[in-house]
Amino acid sequence: MKRLKGARLLRGASIAALCVLSPQTGFAEAGAEETFSLGTIVITGEKLARSLQRTASSVSALDAAAVARENEAGKDSLAKAAEGMANVTTPAAGGQGGAPTIRGQDSEGPNSGATAFFGGTVPRMAVSVDGHYLTYNELVWSSAAIWDVDGIEVFRGPQTVTQGANSIAGAMIVTTKDPSFTREGAVQLQYGSDNRRRVSAVVSGPVATDLAARLSVDYSARDTYISYTNSAFAPGGTEQDFDAKTLRFKLLWQPAGLSGFEAKLSFAHVDTTRPTWEAAMAPYEDLASTVTGNPSWDLRSNATVLDLSHDFGNGVKIVNSLRVADVHTSRITEPVTSGSAENDQDIVSNETRLTFGDEMSTFSGLAGLFLSSTKTDETLNLRGSTVYEDEKRSTGVFTELNYRFAPDWMVTGGLRYQRDAVERRGTSSFTPDVLDYDRTFDAWLPKLALTHDLNDTTSIGAMVSKGYNPGGVTLGFVSKDYVTFAPETVWNYELFGRTKLFDERLDLTGNLFYSRMKDAQRYVTSVIEGGYTDAVTVNADKAESYGLELGFRFAARDDLTLRGNLGLLHTEIVSFENALADYEGHEFGRAPSRTLSLGADWAIRPDVTLAGTVRYTDAYFSDDTNATALLIDAHTVADARVTWTPREDLSLFAYVNNIFDDRSVTNLRALQGTLQGTVVDPRSVGVGLKMTF
Repeated sequence: MKRLKGARLLRGASIAALCVLSPQTGFAEAGAEETFSLGTIVITGEKLARSLQRTASSVSALDAAAVARENEAGKDSLAKAAEGMANVTTPAAGGQGGAPTIRGQDSEGPNSGATAFFGGTVPRMAVSVDGHYLTYNELVWSSAAIWDVDGIEVFRGPQTVTQGANSIAGAMIVTTKDPSFTREGAVQLQYGSDNRRRVSAVVSGPVATDLAARLSVDYSARDTYISYTNSAFAPGGTEQDFDAKTLRFKLLWQPAGLSGFEAKLSFAHVDTTRPTWEAAMAPYEDLASTVTGNPSWDLRSNATVLDLSHDFGNGVKIVNSLRVADVHTSRITEPVTSGSAENDQDIVSNETRLTFGDEMSTFSGLAGLFLSSTKTDETLNLRGSTVYEDEKRSTGVFTELNYRFAPDWMVTGGLRYQRDAVERRGTSSFTPDVLDYDRTFDAWLPKLALTHDLNDTTSIGAMVSKGYNPGGVTLGFVSKDYVTFAPETVWNYELFGRTKLFDERLDLTGNLFYSRMKDAQRYVTSVIEGGYTDAVTVNADKAESYGLELGFRFAARDDLTLRGNLGLLHTEIVSFENALADYEGHEFGRAPSRTLSLGADWAIRPDVTLAGTVRYTDAYFSDDTNATALLIDAHTVADARVTWTPREDLSLFAYVNNIFDDRSVTNLRALQGTLQGTVVDPRSVGVGLKMTF
């Protein structure tokens, strides 16, 4: 197989980027009489509202209409909604690879699976749902529903300056719909392959003169598509099927007597059940497994967010967001002594920020303070008892100033001081040592960007920023020693371009990036007695990645919209000096060199829309070992959907995901002397209806 070499990738990326950045493109006169426009995308995930045109970060955004289309296509989670975004992949569901990989950075972080239990978690992607940042267990073992969602923004590259720790790979910002002061509601029903069923509903409206409420519920479930063929398979109390329930409730108070003041209370309850892995053994296309057991996970979370804001009416706004959450996670095994576990977390955080101006003001910016505390109690029943207590405390002081020193030039400077204290104590039956880990990490994190508006619809620029993730500890099963690892840092350099062409019917975006990492946190593996895999996290001295992200949306006609994304990526562990492994020169695990998606929405009649997408993912390795046995071949998946809207308040739809029933392997792991592989979800056919009122 030919691997994409760095020099060739960079040459191609540079040429493509120049094409995107140039507003001089052929066929500019075509359809000049058309007035249809795609509109303006506003990005809010970096704490300041600004148009996509003047956002330096590489970001893909789905507005409420786009999220609704994902719901109609049978997509029920954030991971599914992000499919097809450039340089964003989710190789598996649950276990290693069960969280998105962004630009080759596994957002799970280096501590995964058992390593995450014994050493604690250090995820690399911040996922915020209405201000609540998902914990590691929510990210990997739960499902964030996309019903009644107003927008999703996926940022690629370090977001530590605005999001704090655990966002060195990127961030995903999800905003659900707020209460309305007019009565409205909706109900959606779906049924499909693998007994896939989904029921969703929402109701919203005023409950008093200045007070509105919104209640939404979402239930989704399906059967596993894996057949467990071993007669010794003992499910016991484990659950091999999938089940997810989400309830959200919001109150919005806008008192007429307090002009500019707003109070919003948000509550979310999530209850999910799923197996650890949905994986097959060779031949993988048969979707069969001979394992004797597969643990499952039950997760319950309650998150409450109180947002208080005051807009002074002169461009200045102050916001305070208080967040409280509790998360309980159970790992269920058969028998219970083979690895059952409990994890209880209590999270409290508060963010206060002041913003002023907008993207066209001479001066605009923000200043803020973030404080958080996460306490975790963990127990494990495996070869005896393991008990840990974990506490993480974070402080972030951040600021950003935008100065428009000329009508078409703007410079942005940002700075964050981040301090993370990590305490982890406990005992384990796997080592005679008592863990007493107490470390504090801090970092100054700058960002500098320069933006030039070539005209009203075209902007280009450059950005440099620093990202960081705190260090931690892992347990080596072979040595029976606790192994500590240092923080990882990255300097990220980007060139970006945004333009609207053909009377704003064509949107083009592009980001060319280079990231240089120091003390990159990587996990190294070895097979131990019994065929199990031992993994510990260590630091690679140097690592790098570079590549390109391109995106387009084109309203070819008022009844036809085309869209696409291209990601090019090169990753390499440049320097790695460690007695446990030698990965120098290796690619990052789960980092495909190319990702490509193309889609179309065609209103073949005023009341009928036909839509389809095609996604291509290039070959990649399952982990940093780059072992040939763990090489994943390139694969292509096609989806289609048709929606009929006979009345304004009624939609009927049908979808086929994975039309050609491609069963390519997406991730491989060694287990007890054999390989288990997750595959592309097999063909799924479904129907549904949605009623609004």
